[in-house]
Amino acid sequence: MDVAENGWDALVIGSGMSGLTAAGYLAVSGKRVLVLESYDVIGGNTHVFRRAGKWEFDVGVHYLGDCLPGGKLPMLLNGLGQAGRVEFLPMDSDGFDTITFPDLTVRVPRGWDGYRRNLIDAFPDEARKITRIVRVFERIGRQVDLSATPSSLTEIARFAARCGRYAPWAMVPLARLFDVHRLSPKLRAVLSVHCGAYGSPPSRTPVVLHAAFLQYFLSSGGWYPRGGGQVLSARLAQAIVAHGGEIRTRAEVDRILIENGRTAGVRLAGGQTLRAPVVVSTADIKRTYLDLVGEEHLRARTLRRIRAYRMSMPFFNVYLGVDIDLADRMPNTNYFACPTGEDVGALIRDLGENAGGYDRQERARQAHRRLPAFITVTTTKDPHSTRYAPRGGSVIEAMSMVPADPEFWGLDSADDGAYGDRETYREMKQLATDAMVARVAETFPGIEDHIRWVEAATPMTQTRYTRVSDGTPYGIECSVGQFGPFRPRPRTEIPGLFIAGVSTAWGPGVTGAALSGLHAAGTVLGRDIAAEVFSGSVLGDPARIPADPPGEFDTLATVKSLATRTRRTSTGKAPVR
Repeated sequence: MDVAENGWDALVIGSGMSGLTAAGYLAVSGKRVLVLESYDVIGGNTHVFRRAGKWEFDVGVHYLGDCLPGGKLPMLLNGLGQAGRVEFLPMDSDGFDTITFPDLTVRVPRGWDGYRRNLIDAFPDEARKITRIVRVFERIGRQVDLSATPSSLTEIARFAARCGRYAPWAMVPLARLFDVHRLSPKLRAVLSVHCGAYGSPPSRTPVVLHAAFLQYFLSSGGWYPRGGGQVLSARLAQAIVAHGGEIRTRAEVDRILIENGRTAGVRLAGGQTLRAPVVVSTADIKRTYLDLVGEEHLRARTLRRIRAYRMSMPFFNVYLGVDIDLADRMPNTNYFACPTGEDVGALIRDLGENAGGYDRQERARQAHRRLPAFITVTTTKDPHSTRYAPRGGSVIEAMSMVPADPEFWGLDSADDGAYGDRETYREMKQLATDAMVARVAETFPGIEDHIRWVEAATPMTQTRYTRVSDGTPYGIECSVGQFGPFRPRPRTEIPGLFIAGVSTAWGPGVTGAALSGLHAAGTVLGRDIAAEVFSGSVLGDPARIPADPPGEFDTLATVKSLATRTRRTSTGKAPVR
């Protein structure tokens, strides 16, 4: 076994937005911090990947809200000394999202008034219902502070007081709100189509979550970071390294060390131990507790709670490279392409519950006919980059919530390490790919003749790359019983062990993950660092961060240059899709 390495103040497991933000704020506060990433590239779901020397795809950053000066994400970067070093590009203010059915199109614009007006124009017979429901969303959504509201019971009480007579709706399931107002099936489908943004069906989603999502985007519209999602991890990594921290890739943690009832460091898969009094784990919450810590170190009630967590719905993703410039054919919008008027959550539940009842041909027909798709075109959102596609080309991602049940994918178990070799799995993957391509072709007629690259990822792919439960990038589901005060906070029952990530109080998404990292750092430091950052304090030293080289900023090359690659000593194979 390798000799133990000492001298670190804190070890951070995982290099997604939560891990890099936590490490960044620990580093600028004078802590010697080490980030450990099991994969070859940092960034988690913000990283990009390249294919055939000509295509670049963004894994998980599709669009962002609240990116005007003073927004949460710009302020987080500002606090680390990175003010102005990420340019956020606005999407179409008249419709950053476009919801399409065979007989209906609804655009989602910036601003509550425009949102209400577009809904009423599409459903004039339900105008009064729309007015009442949007009033509920707006009143509740405007009271949510993404950083403070879920941080304590006191803040939650203040939030409820601000909501006034609308407060009782906050923790009611979204579907119940629709039931009470007797909405038509098509209107329900339009109002709930964004449930894919947080991976929870309307039957379990609290109204406050949906209202907060709408406020996040309607308040300032949709945005996309110039250079793609990897620019976020690049800027965070620069701040960490510039302030004395270190980042290591291929550094798989297989155990969090607990000695005398408190955290003592970690052990890597190859046997090396790294010692520190503080460990911040941003790994999947179930894996953190059950695998890395171990059941023997946990209270019985903690084990029951962790095992009972319901995970968010996973996704199926298809990445396409095409040889035409779609910016000439579309506004700067995302599409929610819905082939039927079904409630999305009910559809996915039906497909999952009937996985064993459908034969493969029937599953093929069901998936192809019914699966909706979220379609986003990176080259339209960020026309400045030369790395996404060859000149005159475009890159597209189409994705849909899908059942996590391995049987739906033709597998006997979610732990099937050889899933990629299973014929039934490959068949279902191809069927789902065909369904996503069909939604893209319905949105852009004739595009099927211009596809030059196709690649797909299933929930099993997500698990293999990021080691998450049930293949979801969104952590535990934001359902009524797992939201707000019912979600974990950074401090754990083991002294010295802290957690961050999408399963904590701040929820899924880029901003939620980053906020969880900020609050984890503040909990470690014993100070309200979030209040400092959002009041405008700059804790990092901009002078320490090197200027970018001339030309287009290569985010992938930057993050690789900032990380030290650990010699791989485990037997794990490099991830494949």
